[in-house]
Amino acid sequence: MHDDDDETELDIELPDLPRIDSGPPPECSFCGDPMSLIDGDWACSDCNGELIGPETG
Repeated sequence: MHDDDDETELDIELPDLPRIDSGPPPECSFCGDPMSLIDGDWACSDCNGELIGPETG
């Protein structure tokens, strides 16, 4: 490591993330069952099937 590595480090502040309501989950507009918190958003795994979640290639 060099002494000038400290000078090249960026000072980045990340924005505050929105808070997710901690109440009961909303109902799915299609089936009426409670939704699950998937990847930071409400989703119904039964109605969305395999199209939710991270891309695995």
